[in-house]
Amino acid sequence: MKSKKTSGSFIIPFLLLVFFITFFVGFFIYKQTAVNVLGTSDTATSFLKETYIPFGTGVNTTTDWADVKGAAAYVNAGSYGAMKKVTFEASIGVPSGNQTAYVRLYNATDKHPVWYSEMTMAGAGPELLISSPVILDSGNKLYQVQMKSQLGVATNLLQARLRILLY
Repeated sequence: MKSKKTSGSFIIPFLLLVFFITFFVGFFIYKQTAVNVLGTSDTATSFLKETYIPFGTGVNTTTDWADVKGAAAYVNAGSYGAMKKVTFEASIGVPSGNQTAYVRLYNATDKHPVWYSEMTMAGAGPELLISSPVILDSGNKLYQVQMKSQLGVATNLLQARLRILLY
């Protein structure tokens, strides 16, 4: 009687299959951990922190820049450390829908507009407006939201805030 001889020929393909599976799984795990977080460096400890400073709500009916009563906050830029980017965000709406509305941030302590914070909306809205990056003055300053409208018709400030991204 002939005995069946088990050959080692099935072991080699099996080992190759295990090797390739291990290689591809390891490769994909490596690629997932090497992805940048929010466009930062490849190190796992690099994260941006995001914080918001709310200003409040209000209504404006003027054709010239005027403070929105109650929509203000004291901000000390030095308290936040290294800032990557600061933007002013405001949601405004015009119930009549037939005018252009303007909103900006004003440094009430030093009596000047915050550069690049002015934004415009035409139509009814409501719409979230986001400014270009702004630079906050050093020290503890009172920042006030100001608005004006083309026709002096009521314009609603639904919310306003500073968005600060920190390193």
